[in-house]
Amino acid sequence: DAGWAACFDFATKTTTSPTSTMSQTLGGNWATVQSLPGSSGSLQDACVNFKWSVTQFSGTSGSGTFSATCLGNMAVAGSASGTLVGSTVNWTANATGTVAGQPVCSIALTGTATLEANNRIRIPYSGTTCLGPVSGTEIIQK
Repeated sequence: DAGWAACFDFATKTTTSPTSTMSQTLGGNWATVQSLPGSSGSLQDACVNFKWSVTQFSGTSGSGTFSATCLGNMAVAGSASGTLVGSTVNWTANATGTVAGQPVCSIALTGTATLEANNRIRIPYSGTTCLGPVSGTEIIQK
């Protein structure tokens, strides 16, 4: 699936087990409901259409896969991991991007996501690609 897709399952259920809480809070599939530009003010320097699937958990940490579209036409796919601290998730992601006729591109992203009402997550991010920097904010939902 070409596109930056964010799939984190941020349910608001409470349990006594840290692993259960993390899986209930972050587990599952999430997708972009809104893309906001980064510091350039343009989505051309951003990644959009995030999809995240968080499937592995240990304590307050989780990991999984994601996809997105960066810089207008770069299909991106990779892995991400994060740690839940209160209502925020500190995360990092590494991926490869492909553009027709170009070599495969390494991508690194980082950010601190915030859990919001209505099972939404606001994910500001910044990172590097072989074609230049990217930044923006994605709002994802189950």
